[in-house]
Amino acid sequence: MNTNIRTKLYAALCCAFGSGAVYAPTNSAQAEEVQSKVVRFADLDIKTPAGAKALYGRIRAAAHEVCDQSVGSDPILRPAVRACIDKAIDNAVRKVDAPALTALRFGGSGDVRLASK
Repeated sequence: MNTNIRTKLYAALCCAFGSGAVYAPTNSAQAEEVQSKVVRFADLDIKTPAGAKALYGRIRAAAHEVCDQSVGSDPILRPAVRACIDKAIDNAVRKVDAPALTALRFGGSGDVRLASK
């Protein structure tokens, strides 16, 4: 019963803070900044599978670092951390826009194939 109440409380708090962040004025001193981390990859050839894999590892590590800091270690909030990590990785991979990296994250070879009869 205590866990159920705690879950409902966290859900209510997340909704309240989430909607507050959406409606908060951008110039407000109280508005929270979205945490981010720069991932550098000038030393990698991301056109190769090895380079793309190395960059993917860096992106994953940065996503874990940022998302774990933002939510903390409460086990009830672990699904929120997982969603944060997934979204951060997806956004970073799309922003880099490299076929080998995209294939690592979303699968496929990056080639578009049409079905035939």
